[in-house]
Amino acid sequence: MTKNILITFALLFSGVSLAQKHELGVFFGSTGYYGDLKDDKFGEIITHQNPAIGFVHKMNLHEHVSFRSSIQVGTVKADDLLSDDPNKQKRNLSFQSRVMDVSVGFEFNFFEFAAQKRKITHSPYVYGGISYFTFNPQAKNNQGQWVDLQPIGTEGQLADGSSPNKYELSSWAIPFGLGYKVNVGDKLGISFEWAWRATATDFLDDVSGYYPDPNLLSEEAAELSNPGNLPDVVGKTRGNPNLNDWYNFAGFTLTYKIKNKLKQCLRA
Repeated sequence: MTKNILITFALLFSGVSLAQKHELGVFFGSTGYYGDLKDDKFGEIITHQNPAIGFVHKMNLHEHVSFRSSIQVGTVKADDLLSDDPNKQKRNLSFQSRVMDVSVGFEFNFFEFAAQKRKITHSPYVYGGISYFTFNPQAKNNQGQWVDLQPIGTEGQLADGSSPNKYELSSWAIPFGLGYKVNVGDKLGISFEWAWRATATDFLDDVSGYYPDPNLLSEEAAELSNPGNLPDVVGKTRGNPNLNDWYNFAGFTLTYKIKNKLKQCLRA
């Protein structure tokens, strides 16, 4: 009796288990940034991308839903001198930051899609989840050397008792995006995706609030806080403190489909 009940439950839930096929994949693409040093032009966002790579695991829970985890690495950067805005050119700020992003979330397929051979072998999808990431903004000093910006406090962090604390070099973000996936035979899948991260920090680029008093900074911090040597800027806005920074990953993911062991056991 007990054996028959177990067999019945196994058969009932085999449909769910069979849908839970796993995929392991590699991401190749680019990463970009939107923040205080970026123009609002959509074309600028698309063209100013830098190489990125990553690894992805998917668990297909249903024809319309997949759970996904990933780790992606890339470098975001921007330079006021590349802007069309004369005011930003005069400001002359620039940065680069290596970003390591660890995300979990769900893909929602528009069509009934499964990671095996079937009539529907492609589908557009939307993606959403949560990310934890690390970053480290840097800029070049007058000697052409890259300098870590967070420790020197370019906006007066810890310069005196009333200054804010130094920002953390890790934060949370909400990833969301669009993609299109295709099965390539029984073993491989390929997808293209563009997904943004709305972060919980405004210091991805080390720029957020106001110009500090340079007399309270080290020589190097004062140089990199106001590289345009703008006069009479103390207390004026250096960035936009009301908007946090964003970054994105765009590219292709090639996945390999792993056979479901439960399916093999049921067949045996």
